[in-house]
Amino acid sequence: MKNIKSLLFALLLGTGAVQAQDDSIAAKLPETEGFGLLMEHSEKFKAENNRNLYLGVYCNTFTRNAEYFLPYTKGYTALGFFLDPTLSYQINDKAAITAGVHLAGIAGDDEGIRKAWPIVRIEYQPTNWLTVVGGTLYGNLSHKLYEPMYDFDRYLYANQENGLQVFTDTKYWESDLWCNWEVFIVPDDAKQERFTFGWVNRFFLIGNKQNRKTFELSVPVHILATHRGGQFTSLQDTCIETLANGMVGLTSSINSPNLFIKKTTLDLDVFGFKNNSGVIGTHFKSGWGIYPNLTLQSKKIKFQAGYWKAKKFVAPRGSYLFQSIAYFDNSFEQADRNMVTGKLFYEHQYKGLGFGAEAQAYYDLDHEKTDFSFGIYLTFNNKYKLMKVKEDMIF
Repeated sequence: MKNIKSLLFALLLGTGAVQAQDDSIAAKLPETEGFGLLMEHSEKFKAENNRNLYLGVYCNTFTRNAEYFLPYTKGYTALGFFLDPTLSYQINDKAAITAGVHLAGIAGDDEGIRKAWPIVRIEYQPTNWLTVVGGTLYGNLSHKLYEPMYDFDRYLYANQENGLQVFTDTKYWESDLWCNWEVFIVPDDAKQERFTFGWVNRFFLIGNKQNRKTFELSVPVHILATHRGGQFTSLQDTCIETLANGMVGLTSSINSPNLFIKKTTLDLDVFGFKNNSGVIGTHFKSGWGIYPNLTLQSKKIKFQAGYWKAKKFVAPRGSYLFQSIAYFDNSFEQADRNMVTGKLFYEHQYKGLGFGAEAQAYYDLDHEKTDFSFGIYLTFNNKYKLMKVKEDMIF
């Protein structure tokens, strides 16, 4: 009876508050796991905006509570904000530059503004299907990685990414290719350089973003790898390590715009892990996981239910709730994982203002316990035209 109650709780947490609103979110994120309210996207440049100077303001206040009691990781409570004021200038119909600052603060922290990172981004769109981004990336949840490979909580503690990024957006293929350089070293530094490489692809077999169909079929292919090493480091006894994850799946969707459930999606995904280092420093050298997922979308509600089955799975950027190792205990390992997930996302956006709420539950079938989390987000995201720079003002 205890098992049944826990399992029902995990599922009911994801289904308890569905209601009808508008179809904007389902249209923007038709085949992805996640929370659209917290994602950033590169924009297509228009010739009429050439030489325009803009002020951008992005602000997000968040309240998130994670009740994690299983041995894989620990819970937390965080109330805070992100504030990104930026100036952007569209050079021409193929390029733009943005500069600003990313400010982060946590309630109860005596430091006030906990972190401040510069935002510097140059975007180049040589064609309408290709975009190159240098500097501050459209990163984090915007990569649309699934949770076994990318932890939702990283939005709060590892929000900023910098490096190089390439987007492709065609009728039958979209992708996000990037390198996030995390640690830079100089000669004799007592640390190692670190970076993350990722490539997220989706191939559309039936239906696409330009031609919506009642039945749609696509293939997601994700790659994510982390590396630490470097020739400059003074830590000669520290090994070079490269850890890689991959995912390939099949996504089928049924669109029903005239019904209460606007979209029904079934994901069948297979994940892999491989330690490609010369010296193996992880508990396992390789592993795998399978994650069938059912998603129901109304106009502003997304509910997801899934089953996670894995063996010796490790993911350096993924949620520890899905892994065979623990974050706080290096000696812990559990090769086989069996878990049921239930997730609920709600969001409403109106003229730059956004309200979002999410609740996520994870019922471990082996430990017979449920971990869960929930969050509330208030966002403001808008851009204001300041002036058009005259040609004779450009030197």
